[in-house]
This record gives sequence, structure tokens and C-alpha cells, in this order.
Amino acid sequence: MVTVFAESKDFLEQCPVPVYIVSNIDRDDIRSALEYHGLKPAGVFTSEDARSYKPREEIFQLALQSTGLSGSEAVHIGDSLSSDVKGAGAAGIHAIWLNRSGREVPEGVVAIENLLQAYGTDYFK
Repeated sequence: MVTVFAESKDFLEQCPVPVYIVSNIDRDDIRSALEYHGLKPAGVFTSEDARSYKPREEIFQLALQSTGLSGSEAVHIGDSLSSDVKGAGAAGIHAIWLNRSGREVPEGVVAIENLLQAYGTDYFK
């Protein structure tokens, strides 16, 4: 089963903008986990859908095209510097690193320790 952190449901319910999940997990697995945990994002885009894994741009471009957003209108929050932050950045999407373990934050990277802290970043103002 996919791990869901305590603040995930609060983040989805409180977020002032639609939240889409972009994941390297297969569609059936992510759907089962969302249903099990009672989470209801606006949509889900998987590597299975894009036939490409993060950090490649295809999965991010699929999400942008499907939602009608440009990269400058989107923010990607993820826990991998290489797959999430660099991948989203390469697709022109603002990125926030979900650094739950308190690792050193590289220069130029926006980092948070839990999802609710995203609201304090410039991207949510």
C-alpha cells in the first residue's frame, strides 16, 4: 500500500487550487491507495499514462496539457530532488522539494518539511 502522510488529507481539502497527482506509480495502485485513504485529488497522471517515468518531461507535459495549464501556472511538490524538482523544472514548472528528512537544501531549491508548509511559499501567495 502507498504511504500517506498525516497532513496529506488536510492539504488536499484545504488547498485553494486544484491538486493533481503526478506519480511514477501505476494507475491501479495509485487509484487503490487514494480510495483506501479517502483522498480526492482533482486528477491523477501516472507514468503508465505517459509511458514515461519522472524525471522525463512527458509525464509533466501530459499533466499540463490535460489540465490546460502552462508550466508557469503550476507548482509541483515532490520528495525527490532528481525526479520531482529537476523533472518539473525541466518542464518549466515551479517545484517545491518535500524534504521530510531535513537533508541539506541545495541553493536555489524551495524546500518544505510537510505539505501544509507549501502555503507559506511564494507560489501560494
